[in-house]
Amino acid sequence: MGDVVGSGMRAAVIMGRLRSALRSYALEFRDPADVLDRLNRKVMHFEPGQMATVLYLTISTDRSTVALSSAGHPPPVGARPGHESAYLACRPSPPLGFGADVQHVTAIHDLEPGMTIAAFTDGLFERRTRPIDEQLELLRRSVSAGRPEDVLNSVMSSLVGTHVVEDDTALLVLRRTA
Repeated sequence: MGDVVGSGMRAAVIMGRLRSALRSYALEFRDPADVLDRLNRKVMHFEPGQMATVLYLTISTDRSTVALSSAGHPPPVGARPGHESAYLACRPSPPLGFGADVQHVTAIHDLEPGMTIAAFTDGLFERRTRPIDEQLELLRRSVSAGRPEDVLNSVMSSLVGTHVVEDDTALLVLRRTA
């Protein structure tokens, strides 16, 4: 999940370049932090002056864990059956393009059967008229351990509803089945 600083055609072109580069690095490196380290070098060299946030998450082949690394991007929300949802712990590094000496860190979390994870861009929760802490709490409460389409509907109804969104908004929900 990523978000380039800025808007318009230039931001869209940069996001396309970053997506292609990330896919290439993902074929070579398993650790999300290694992928983001290389992606940051690419931004620093080929996109000087540009910045982007990225949350890179991988699922283990046996589907028992998720590994994630953040370059300035908000952490995803995880919901386990029978438990309250929570933001998954990770130590975000500065956004891509912030500096050449940034070291990204990978966090690993169990992915239990029935667990749901929601990743998103800041356009989903940032509102000029609402405190960000309230919006983040509303987002967390809107995610449950349920069918992805139900979680998507809950989150979008709670955070967007009928309001016009001023920033690009992306929401990805995944669920581990039994």
